[in-house]
Amino acid sequence: MKAQTQDLRLKPRTPSGAWHLGGFCFGQATGDATKAAEVRAHVEWEGQRGLNEMGPVKLVAFDAREQRWGAVRDTWGKEACEDKIDSANMVRLLNKTKVKFNFRIQVHQTSAPRDWHFALLTCGEVEQAPMVLRLEATKGALNMFAANSNFDSSSCPVTNASWFAAASDDAGFWVLLVGALLLGASSVLCVLVCRQFRAKGKGEKSSLQLPPPAVSGAEPVIGRPCAAVGEEKIVDGQIRANPQLSEAATANSSEMASPESDV
Repeated sequence: MKAQTQDLRLKPRTPSGAWHLGGFCFGQATGDATKAAEVRAHVEWEGQRGLNEMGPVKLVAFDAREQRWGAVRDTWGKEACEDKIDSANMVRLLNKTKVKFNFRIQVHQTSAPRDWHFALLTCGEVEQAPMVLRLEATKGALNMFAANSNFDSSSCPVTNASWFAAASDDAGFWVLLVGALLLGASSVLCVLVCRQFRAKGKGEKSSLQLPPPAVSGAEPVIGRPCAAVGEEKIVDGQIRANPQLSEAATANSSEMASPESDV
């Protein structure tokens, strides 16, 4: 992998300057290791004052996840220095007094290959002087991309990586998963509550029904009872006659009215 070099000329009185240096696509660590790549940074400063007397000047790195590079890419030229630092994976203060110095950067990545963006930030006034910053990937780089490029695209080669391994490293994946679980649990709870209310309503309805009649097959009579069929009506002051006595009296009267005849 070739080294990537970016020549910078810092401007004075720039309280929040940002230079995108490009970056690399790093693979993922294998086995029990977490270190996926290594980068060596070479700095050459030609100013009259030391970097420790200005700025501060910082080298930062962002991986391609939404909560890292995704949080600053759309407002790269507008956000303040502190806002970019809050989203960075790595922040290295360049405060050496030497004209030339170098240091190593170790990249730890276990979930999936992804791009890493490097940038130089000036969080205060700096001297106007040439500065050369060279980034050289010595281990684990799968690809590289130039400065001010790949803001919205990836330089990593397409691989058959596990979708769960790639998604589980993203905070948005877990938020979506928890939201789906809560939605499912609330739906089940609503169904159980509805069933309980329906069962309670049926119980109250059955308790309001009339009890069955005492005699099986008998129907309740509503209103004034009717007189029995064939029963005579008795008027006040009338004496009810005995049918047998009436018939006997009629027979006697017939005998008395007809005289005996001899033939």
